Amino acid sequence: MSINSIGTVSLFVSDQQRAKKFYTETLGFELREDMPLYSGAPVRWIAVAPTGAQTELILYEPDENWAHYKQVIGKAQNISLNVTDLSGVYKDLKGKGVEFVQEPTEQPWGKFAMMVDSEGNQILLVEPHSGESG
Repeated sequence: MSINSIGTVSLFVSDQQRAKKFYTETLGFELREDMPLYSGAPVRWIAVAPTGAQTELILYEPDENWAHYKQVIGKAQNISLNVTDLSGVYKDLKGKGVEFVQEPTEQPWGKFAMMVDSEGNQILLVEPHSGESG
């Protein structure tokens, strides 16, 4: 028995439907789940992920139980997405109107850029050097 993968990572958002549209339509993620958080809940459990990825990104709108997370919406939430061909991804997303606060930059460990999602969250895009993972 062992822990063998990360199941989900929550990204706190102020508008779940807008965020869902951004991640599925702009970034091309799969919509894995979209259902009420619980019976009668005003918010939903929305899970998205890149095609074939194991880990899902939960687009979580903080409710009264998670109100303390409202303060992190629109701030860097330390989420990175690995990409291949960062230059191509950057050009494609810029063409779709995605804002970048850091253009692609070369580092010893690989390349990175920082984009802003529909909710103002800063998301790191990483192209690791061959054989490495970010």
